[in-house]
Amino acid sequence: MLKNVGTRWFIIGMVMLLSAYKLYPTIQYYKLSEEEKDVIKLEEPAALKALHKQAINLGLDLQGGMHVILEVDIPILAQNLSDDKTGELLQAIKAAEKVSTTQRTDFFDELKVLVDVNNIKLVKYYSDLDGLTGKSNENVFSALREHAENAVNSALEIIRNRVDEFGVSEPTIQKSGRNRIIVELAGVKDTERARNLLQRTALLEFKLVKTGQDLQGVIEKIDALLVSSGEFALEDSAEAQTPDAVIEESDSLFAEADTTESQDSIEDIFDELDDEEQDLDIFTTSSEILATKPFSGYLRGFPTGLGVVSDEINKFSALLEREDVLSEVPKDGQLLWGNKNQIAALEDGTTVVYRNIYYVKKEAVLTGGVVTDARASTGPIGSDVSGQPVVNLTMNSEGSKNWSRFTGANIERNVAIVLDNKVYMAPVIRDRIPGGRTQISGLDDIDEAKDIGNVLRAGKLPAPVNIIEERTIGPSLGQDSIDAGIKALFIGFVMVIIFMIFYYHGAGVLANLALFLNIFLVLAVLAMLNATLTLPGLAGLILTIGMAVDANVIIFERIREELDKGKTVKAAIDSGYERAFTTIFDANVTTLIAAFVLAWIGSGPIKGFAVTLSAGIICSLFSAVFITRSVFMLFGNKKPIQKLSI
Repeated sequence: MLKNVGTRWFIIGMVMLLSAYKLYPTIQYYKLSEEEKDVIKLEEPAALKALHKQAINLGLDLQGGMHVILEVDIPILAQNLSDDKTGELLQAIKAAEKVSTTQRTDFFDELKVLVDVNNIKLVKYYSDLDGLTGKSNENVFSALREHAENAVNSALEIIRNRVDEFGVSEPTIQKSGRNRIIVELAGVKDTERARNLLQRTALLEFKLVKTGQDLQGVIEKIDALLVSSGEFALEDSAEAQTPDAVIEESDSLFAEADTTESQDSIEDIFDELDDEEQDLDIFTTSSEILATKPFSGYLRGFPTGLGVVSDEINKFSALLEREDVLSEVPKDGQLLWGNKNQIAALEDGTTVVYRNIYYVKKEAVLTGGVVTDARASTGPIGSDVSGQPVVNLTMNSEGSKNWSRFTGANIERNVAIVLDNKVYMAPVIRDRIPGGRTQISGLDDIDEAKDIGNVLRAGKLPAPVNIIEERTIGPSLGQDSIDAGIKALFIGFVMVIIFMIFYYHGAGVLANLALFLNIFLVLAVLAMLNATLTLPGLAGLILTIGMAVDANVIIFERIREELDKGKTVKAAIDSGYERAFTTIFDANVTTLIAAFVLAWIGSGPIKGFAVTLSAGIICSLFSAVFITRSVFMLFGNKKPIQKLSI
């Protein structure tokens, strides 16, 4: 114990000044209204972000947000690792997935049963599987389970990196079970954006767009197939055209496709519609059109290329998912949607919403693995994307070399930039592009550009993740929790104050003063740690009040005992603090150890409780033992205390 009163009060003063300095940003931030925050966010976003970073964060239960449980798609992973995309193994995987989902059993256990029943030799389909130590089915399953575990761990890390870049304060991201991940995002308002961020696979591919002539051939085959099925025939079959008539009619439709191999020509493919079609509502495909053109009847030429009006996207998608339709698409080709709906202005001043459809080569010329950096920005002035949000991509040396070679060999062709099987843009290659630099445009806003850059930097998920549970906690519910917590804190505080004054008189007033300072110090420590205050954390703060008072009660009882022995007030105070210190220290240290363990192992609300409790214990020791003793020493040095109100 320090004997010099001046030194002790210097230490107390410095601690209080530091606490006030650290706590001030919290007071400043939460004094701002939502309207004021929005204004500052527009004018000085960096300043608001810095202020928020220095303030005490509020947990999910206090400010609202998202609670999401993600599940890594292990069946898809098993499918992707195999060489069998259509045969018996694929059927077994789908059947095992269905059973494991319905009965909530392990996927690999169900797959093993089906493999054994059907006598499937897995090594036939997993011969190149990493980690395979033998040729038996057990060896393959062992390797698959290891891959699945690695996939979940990798997904956990990738999601954590994405969320860190997203800017959420103190998110909770933890593994649950074998293949599930729990994510809690406090303060998130744009739930759709957060949902896309978590689920996006981040598979970036550069694919060559096929020619109009190639597209013509595919559409003709699909139309002929669907017409021959009879599903789209009119009730009066005499009016319906034969498949031969469909193909003959389509010859004029695609006449211009033979003259060029640029994607620019595709938008012209459907410009010359028949007079019969022009007389109809061109944005609602009639049954008469579908009778002869069940597939191409949905397609129309728009300023950005071939597309489908928004009201008919679901119908067209259903056709694209049919196995018989997919069988008519060459193995080296793929039909992909654009990433978002587009708006086209009509001559009468109205607008139509549509989505582009692209026919691309299935094999990618480059993938996101060659991308070393992805940053969001706005297009430079004077460029085609001036002022628009873009993502600038930088490739490694190998990617730069291949990109330069590819663009040089495909001048005046279109290249589709595909992210998670959606085409974000398909620009015409005007010249060879050296240096390994390109950009993604066609985005809604800068936030979308930032999210894409974020997921590309974080890396590609090894397997898709699906949201199996989602809860959104509104800010009003969080405010109710804050109000209830503050009310409980206030009631507990007042009751303790009344008890201490009633039972210990003047010394009780001193203990109450220390109690005020204790709460102040705890909040300052939380601000220093950039900790998150949760509802259990508020409970920890209330518990801290009781522990702080408990320390003072032990001290005062020891002083009473010494006074009863006939000692002077000064001697009783000195002896009381010395006798009480060991008891207080031992009790608080043991509690502190338990709190540290909770903070280390626990997460979310449990961790919030542990951190608050740990800070409270340390501050209670300081306020009860050091501050109150310093007050007694201050008054005792000025004039010997003759009587103690205790």
